[in-house]
Amino acid sequence: MTQNLPKAREFDAVKGGQNHPFEALVTRLDLMIRARYPLLYIVGVEEEPIEAVIAQVALQVTPARRVLLWDIVRGWEDNGSGKGSAMAALDRIGKTVVEEYTIFVLRDLHPILKYPYSEKNAPVVRELRNLTRELKRSKKTIVLTSHALELPEELKEEMTVIDFPLPNVQEIDRLISHVVEKPEQLQVSGLAREQLVKACQGLSRARIGRVLAKALAAKQQINESDIDGVLEEKQQAIRQTGILEFFNSRESLKSVGGLENLKQWVKMRQDAFTDEARRYGIPNPKGVLLVGIQGTGKSLSAKTIASEWRLPLLRLDTGRLFGGIVGESESRVRQMIQLAEAIAPCVLWIDEIDKAFGNIISGGDGDSGSRAGYSVV
Repeated sequence: MTQNLPKAREFDAVKGGQNHPFEALVTRLDLMIRARYPLLYIVGVEEEPIEAVIAQVALQVTPARRVLLWDIVRGWEDNGSGKGSAMAALDRIGKTVVEEYTIFVLRDLHPILKYPYSEKNAPVVRELRNLTRELKRSKKTIVLTSHALELPEELKEEMTVIDFPLPNVQEIDRLISHVVEKPEQLQVSGLAREQLVKACQGLSRARIGRVLAKALAAKQQINESDIDGVLEEKQQAIRQTGILEFFNSRESLKSVGGLENLKQWVKMRQDAFTDEARRYGIPNPKGVLLVGIQGTGKSLSAKTIASEWRLPLLRLDTGRLFGGIVGESESRVRQMIQLAEAIAPCVLWIDEIDKAFGNIISGGDGDSGSRAGYSVV
């Protein structure tokens, strides 16, 4: 029987319906474990929900699997062994009886897997490869969990990467109801509740819980005024990524000189994100490429579009995407896309895109700095 029954019960407590966003993930993990996938890597910012899902999977597999958790500080959760040593943790996995149904969860192994190789991490990668060959013929599964994806070339063939999603609209709506003890404390309904839910998009479950708990502690209720507090929390979360910036834009079309075709398009498409537009089958706007020298209104146009459409504006500085470590740039792009998709609908303002793709645009290795600027919205 799994050792994580409290977490599994926590999962059931918030499940709240057949269309819970974890349901598809549980089904997917269940299938992979029954198919004897040896090595899984779950990437997500929240550790407890990930482990709750793993516990749920362990319960519903027949026969039920035991779940053992390890981290570098406290070792294995059941007996404290393997402290300070990833190799000791892997040694226990290798010595466990082949026919024992077990899911081994290793937390935050990404610093050890990160390039460049050294005497510290090369043995860990090698032993993971050894275990991968053995686990294909056993009832054991290794699951790595982390907020960051660090995947050595040697493990890419055998590793299956799974992104743990941020809460979607339906789950956020349930979380808002779940956080209040008394129904009368929730003083939002209709359009106000829809705006509160949208404001929470892109935040983790823990952040949503904190900001709503703060509102309850301050005035014993959650009302429309708390939307601004949620947006402030979102700004903080986005700022911490170091990749995206959150803008509160209050520009109007009156601020933009000329560009009459763009203004007409903005006015025509401003209702494209409504439920009514979706019922009529009207597609969402996909993007705009603004090209021109400095001072022609590219950045102002991006701010104006977000303001006119009443959507959050995220600014991406492409220079922040590139890191000096192998795989770091890919990880940042992955994080940026996941966050933007979680917040959507939003306006993603990619400023000075020619800095990132200058060689492709210019057809050369460099330039004198006189190339035109590009902004993508």
